[in-house]
Amino acid sequence: MKQFYFIAVAAVAFCASAISPVTAQQASSYGTEDQPFSSYKDFRVAVGGGYAYRLGKIEETSDPEIDDMNKKLRNGFVIDVDAQYFFRESWGVGLNANLCTASTSGSGFTLPGLNQTINSYEETQRCLYVGPAFAARSESDKFLLVTSIGIGPLVFLDDITIEGVEGNGNKTTVGINAGVSGEYKMNNRMGLGLKFSYTMGTINSINFEGQNIPSDEKINVSNLMITAFLSFRSW
Repeated sequence: MKQFYFIAVAAVAFCASAISPVTAQQASSYGTEDQPFSSYKDFRVAVGGGYAYRLGKIEETSDPEIDDMNKKLRNGFVIDVDAQYFFRESWGVGLNANLCTASTSGSGFTLPGLNQTINSYEETQRCLYVGPAFAARSESDKFLLVTSIGIGPLVFLDDITIEGVEGNGNKTTVGINAGVSGEYKMNNRMGLGLKFSYTMGTINSINFEGQNIPSDEKINVSNLMITAFLSFRSW
């Protein structure tokens, strides 16, 4: 439920920031005649990387080593890219892409359902999100704040290698992404900053080596991310 509260708050904040300047402009137009129209053609691209924290419940088993391997998949690395076009002073449209990667490994344990000791186990999970977004901005001479919210495909990839034998799984679902970026303007074209973002999604099955394997309960593939980034602006 907290996930939906987060999205709701982000949506309200975005709408408030986008609507308020428009309302102010409309109000001021009543007192003037032939007010010139301001046109904006501003582009911004930001590229960053950082930490991704996998949300959702960790599967627990009777083997503490398996549980420890599962917990390692909660912490990962993320690469995040933003591209935005502002055709108004305070808001515009954009595209966000992020890739979260987490890995784990272990040996000397028995997988549930197998009466065999596993001497070599490796697993890498990745969550790839790409989607359009609405963006809002607020800035001063030295700082820029950008918020965005969007929806798009979220691809979950799971690569498992047991005793040298590799298997690959995947599943695509609908993801929702929201983010807040704050940056320091180093000059007229570049900035350096931090971004807090969140991608939400769930799956109820996975396609593994050509077979669709259902899950007893929904699998959370959401990630909470913090990244340091470098941005390039046209204004």
